[in-house]
Amino acid sequence: LTRSVKKVEVYSVTVDCTVTSCFAHTVMTSKAFNKASSSQEILFEVELPKTAFITNFSMEIEGQVYVGEVKEKEKAKKQYEKAVSSGQTAGLVKASGRKMEKFSVSVNIAAESNVTFVLTYEELLQRKLGRYELLTRVKPKTLVQDFQIVTNIYEPQGISYVDAHATFLSNELLPLVEKTVTDRKAHISFSPTMEQQRKCPGCDGTLIDGDFIVSYDVKREKNLGDIQIVNGYFVHFFAPELPKLPKNVVFVIDTSTSMSGRKIVQTREAMLAILQQVHEDDHFAIVRFDSVIETWKDSLTKATKENIIEAMDYIRRIDSRGWTNINDAVLKAVNMLVKDRQMERLPERSADMIILLTDGMPSVGKYRDIGKIQENVRTAIGGNMSLYCLGFGNDVDYSFLDVMSRQNKGLARRIFEASDAVVQLQGFYDEVASPLLLEVDMHYPDNAVDSLTISHFSQFFNGTEIVVAGHLMDNDLDNFLVEVLEEDFRVQGQVSAADWDVFYPDEEYIFGDFTERLWAYLTIQQLLDKSKSGTPDEKASTTAKALDMSLQYSFVTPLTSMVVTKPETEDSPSSTLIADKLTEGTWRKQSLKMQNTGLAFLKETKTILNDESEGCVCVYVWLCVCVWLCVCVKCHFEMAAVKLYQKSKAWLQLIHKENW
Repeated sequence: LTRSVKKVEVYSVTVDCTVTSCFAHTVMTSKAFNKASSSQEILFEVELPKTAFITNFSMEIEGQVYVGEVKEKEKAKKQYEKAVSSGQTAGLVKASGRKMEKFSVSVNIAAESNVTFVLTYEELLQRKLGRYELLTRVKPKTLVQDFQIVTNIYEPQGISYVDAHATFLSNELLPLVEKTVTDRKAHISFSPTMEQQRKCPGCDGTLIDGDFIVSYDVKREKNLGDIQIVNGYFVHFFAPELPKLPKNVVFVIDTSTSMSGRKIVQTREAMLAILQQVHEDDHFAIVRFDSVIETWKDSLTKATKENIIEAMDYIRRIDSRGWTNINDAVLKAVNMLVKDRQMERLPERSADMIILLTDGMPSVGKYRDIGKIQENVRTAIGGNMSLYCLGFGNDVDYSFLDVMSRQNKGLARRIFEASDAVVQLQGFYDEVASPLLLEVDMHYPDNAVDSLTISHFSQFFNGTEIVVAGHLMDNDLDNFLVEVLEEDFRVQGQVSAADWDVFYPDEEYIFGDFTERLWAYLTIQQLLDKSKSGTPDEKASTTAKALDMSLQYSFVTPLTSMVVTKPETEDSPSSTLIADKLTEGTWRKQSLKMQNTGLAFLKETKTILNDESEGCVCVYVWLCVCVWLCVCVKCHFEMAAVKLYQKSKAWLQLIHKENW
């Protein structure tokens, strides 16, 4: 968690996580000591899940505590720009891979002084494929005298199973993961000694480098689900075990020229695997598109063994060509579902969905404006089916797909260009492959609750969970009747609050406001999603509400920033750092900025070099390789690319001047 420099000892790294009814509160603490006779710069780095909100950060230096403050992003930006003009500031948070973002801050520590960094973040764990997953990334980069990861899970409805593993666990380290599980509590700890951390005898390298993952699920004995009430707020978890509904799915596959090479190969491979998983009660169709729209068959087909084999043969033959006509391709899929519904070819009680896979922007056809395409698709679907969009690679306009999915009862997912793209595509299909309920309404007494989160859900899938939270207008639970309604499913019941003192008599009430913070987290997430679509007035209203709540509960969200003031030292003045919440948009901007840095470098390199000099040509080729390596790696290597650019430019000028 803390990068060590010469004569700086990182003597303590602890990760303390408390999960209460799926709401995780994580505190990462790192302590270091400057053993040198002069001041040293110490860097604190933490990678946290993109779904988490930072809630607090502090530094303790020589007994003085410096605490970050959550502010409105625009106000923080002005403070940031003012500091930038004096060259005193840098951003704290950057993208780090697919699921994580990196928080980093460096401070100058006086000789023989201690520093303690503490970062706190919170997240609501999402149930996927029948389990919750808590991921902690640990990269101490040095041997640590006191290293420990501790996780405590409190689930009043009972814990069905718990598993803990790590990407770095060797056979020697595996027994050090201690796990104690009772009916309603689980305790997991991992505390290797310095010798056990050591990568090899006598060396300073550490084995601790990767992800520590705790997965678990809870007991589900009631169809009504589980309701927790604490300090005037409630949260309702609903995940009944029900038979699967048949589904009718149209796969819409981009086969334009930009999909050539590995992308189209991986798409074929993924589709072949997915087709084998389509249930025999389902109906399916395939639409491939580039400049031309082509269908495997004119209507949806039942997933018989023979039809699956025929569809797989069709998939094996698809190749890339032409431009990208997204509008007509999606509308073709919609029309196929509508027509088959009208002709009564599909089961009356079944789920209709479209899965779109594309890697680029609309480039051909009557409609290429993304706003118009979204409008056309929304009008055609009319709320009668779900649209799921998979954006393949970095060039896709993810926000376009994200909004279009949300407008049509679906969601979007970025598929990263990598060797495991096939696994990513299959994983997404697994999540939506088994619908259980459609158009679910969660009802609560109007005179008993207010400030409800979303209580209507278009689909409920096997292995997932519906979560609703709200504020109780009073503590009288005698009339608190909960009802869950769907066309062919209905369950209701009287709510009774769990007695936490009885369940956990020996525990301190360390997380007493978790239901309120869970409600706030969920409300803010839903307001942020809602602000991406709707009328300008609706967007402004939801954004304002999300901002107010982010400030009230000290969440670093896309609307707020954490302002951290670095203390003044003899060697450097005080400075301001800003921690922002990353979004898909900022992730893409960082990636583009990296690419632009590389392109600028190559352009200047060619200008400096004498093309007729054989030696310079060799240097040029070598530097091209270096810079493109930097461009291709993750965004947090941006500064490395810039430094390489600046140093290499100076070297090239010297080489050219001396005519080497």
